Amino acid sequence: MKRIGSMFRKAMLFSLSLMLVSIAYSPHPASAASGPVKGFHVSGTKLLDATGTPFVMRGVNHAHTWFKNDLQAAIPAIAATGSNTVRIVLSNGSRWTADSLADVEQILALCDQYQLTVMLEVHDATGSDSIAELRKASDYFISIKDALIGKEDRVIVNIANEWYGSWETAVWADGYQQVIPELRQAGIKNTLVVDTAGWGQYPTAIFNRGLDVFNADPLANTIFSIHMYEYAGGDAATVKNNIDQALAIDVPVIVGEFGFKHTSGDVDEATILSYAEQKGVGWLAWSWYGNGGGVEYLDLNNGPAGSLTDWGQTVVNGPNGTLATSVLNTIYTTPGYQPVPDNGSGGVVTIPAAPTGVTATPGNGHITLNWIASPGATSYIVQRATTSGGTYTDVATNVSGTTYTNTSLTNGNTYYYKIKAVNSAGNSPSSVQVSATPQAGTTTPTSNLVLQYRAADTDATNNHIKPYFNIKNNGTSAVNLSDLKIRYYFTKDGSEELNTVIDWAQIGAANIATSIGSITGTNADTYVEIGFTSGAGSLPVGGQTGDIQLRIHKDNWGNFNENNDYSFRPTQTSYDVWNRVTLHQNGTLISGVTP
Repeated sequence: MKRIGSMFRKAMLFSLSLMLVSIAYSPHPASAASGPVKGFHVSGTKLLDATGTPFVMRGVNHAHTWFKNDLQAAIPAIAATGSNTVRIVLSNGSRWTADSLADVEQILALCDQYQLTVMLEVHDATGSDSIAELRKASDYFISIKDALIGKEDRVIVNIANEWYGSWETAVWADGYQQVIPELRQAGIKNTLVVDTAGWGQYPTAIFNRGLDVFNADPLANTIFSIHMYEYAGGDAATVKNNIDQALAIDVPVIVGEFGFKHTSGDVDEATILSYAEQKGVGWLAWSWYGNGGGVEYLDLNNGPAGSLTDWGQTVVNGPNGTLATSVLNTIYTTPGYQPVPDNGSGGVVTIPAAPTGVTATPGNGHITLNWIASPGATSYIVQRATTSGGTYTDVATNVSGTTYTNTSLTNGNTYYYKIKAVNSAGNSPSSVQVSATPQAGTTTPTSNLVLQYRAADTDATNNHIKPYFNIKNNGTSAVNLSDLKIRYYFTKDGSEELNTVIDWAQIGAANIATSIGSITGTNADTYVEIGFTSGAGSLPVGGQTGDIQLRIHKDNWGNFNENNDYSFRPTQTSYDVWNRVTLHQNGTLISGVTP
């Protein structure tokens, strides 16, 4: 038996993919080491991250290979849901346009920037019973292994989506017993994911032969995935039985795809979400957007960065959704975390990754640059150009810290910067480009705290305002968060009472307090102030708060007009410094400009 709806859904996307143009490669290098590192690994029915902490996937599927041009919009939007994992659809070129090594590196770098663990899967072998097609998927990962090696702590490999359409076990097991050792022989040490047979809906294959497949992995680092649609997830008893029997072989299992209904029947999504939470089982909902062939209702979102659908609201805002249950990979939340070489020696020197979190803050005749330290770097190079993407020259070398002020600049001219990390093994690739324009009368922050902003909703005339924030500590000492306040300035547009909600915060929404104040200024009569309770703790050196997701709405849910709002910047959909939001420490303005 085959899941016919799956074929319709995914074949429909193919027709759309022919209309797209591939994204030009513009790297955002990840912070992983360039050689093998200790990463995700299996312990009984648990998947542990590189720090030894149990990691439970909570996230979504994103059909990247059919929507290659939407990556830069989709990934920040997915991260804003609180997801800790995104499963990325790739093609090896057998059925759709192949995703190159450079494409994959770009995907991984952007996801790393937004602290998303990535599961990569090849979609071309979907439904096939041919071991040759499975091997093509495996060979594809071997061909892009340079993107995988060194990122074992943040990248997981799902060998082939729904390979083996028949509801039968022997060939399914035989195929994976062949390709898993080949992947390991090629040097790929990432955790592997194997979809069960029957288009992912025949978990009996796992119950009967899962251990044979697991034992084919010399690293014992393979987990299994069930796709729960109408057959594998149609009712509560089926959901629970499939999860329990899969865990009974003492190997981790995840729900790699699921919906709330499918072509041939209903799905008990509530039990999938609640029982997975009870059992510590990961799940990845299908899919972010772009479904066709009669299953458009499986879209979680309206476009790559629009609003959530009803299905998306269930997955994100439900009682067992991402906002309530997702916990980030602790490599992103452990102060001072550095990848550990796979041989455990700690003495292998590799070229550092490019610096991330680069910001440029203008002053009077100068620009101050800040960035996050690259693990293993001993110094940095600051490069400058006078045109975007132009010829870069070194303006400072042997910079020992993570801040640099470029002086003697001409006010009114825009300058462009990139940063490289350096150690004895060589120089990293350049960071992303940042720019700033110095102006007379402007001031730079008096603190090494950096406030970043992004517009989570760019619709200027709907019924809510959604600014998101992140604070970084680039200083030399920890800072009490309770000493800090953020202000966002806007026009109230009417007399209705305003409400503020923290939809999600990495440090915990309960540790954040909001208040509304009035102000007289250009394009602003109101501000929201975000403060922190003592429970928020301190911000360590090099640390950051992570997402602080604010939402503002009126009592009557009337619309705003943000087009004239002082702090609203709809073009800023990725985190960066914006001087029209302000940061205050113990009552003193330390960054930004008030209206």
